[in-house]
Amino acid sequence: MKIVILPGLDGTGLLLTELEDILVQENAVSVIQYPPSLYRYDDLHIWLKNVLPDDDFILVAESFSGPLAIMLASQKPLGLRGIVFVATFVRSPVRLPLFLTHAVNIIPIKSTVLTWLIQPLLMGRWSGKAFTKRFRSALKLVPAATVAGRLREVLKVDAREQLRRLSLPVIYLRATQDRLVPSKMSQDFDLAPDTVFTIEGPHFLLQSRAKQAAAFILKFITILK
Repeated sequence: MKIVILPGLDGTGLLLTELEDILVQENAVSVIQYPPSLYRYDDLHIWLKNVLPDDDFILVAESFSGPLAIMLASQKPLGLRGIVFVATFVRSPVRLPLFLTHAVNIIPIKSTVLTWLIQPLLMGRWSGKAFTKRFRSALKLVPAATVAGRLREVLKVDAREQLRRLSLPVIYLRATQDRLVPSKMSQDFDLAPDTVFTIEGPHFLLQSRAKQAAAFILKFITILK
């Protein structure tokens, strides 16, 4: 069964190489790279529908891509057998007045200082110079306006109703030390027994705890088969 990985906010897929290397030993893996000009969930949804495989596959949806996976699954694409949600959300993890969502436009997203300061939020004690370098490289490939646009989408999204209507198997991997997505966000996904699983790690779970996350993904595939 093919594994289609939907990346986080950067959309480059460059931060998922370790996970891909593990999963590809047993399965065909496709790490999606979003067009750098697209930031709206609706536009990404339309684009993504045209690049999905024809045979059976599962989605692994990280962070920003959680709502996108839900939107996609609600259309019941042929071949989609299940979804693994990772450190993600179905509604905005932060409550802000709508007019403040435009404040993200003035954030110096590509600032070296900012990327250094945000590491504790993304990686916690698993952070290191090598990852910081990769993270900066990934951000350089995405226009600041696109990153800001995706942040605005996160702040106003709410796909709870679509999630409740899904009929395919899903699991949710929750990070114990996620400083960006509150643990209560996983409750929206707890729609059936044995759906939410916890892994010790930060928000960037697929980067810091790739082996542990891969084990859950592979077990999920085994159950589906």
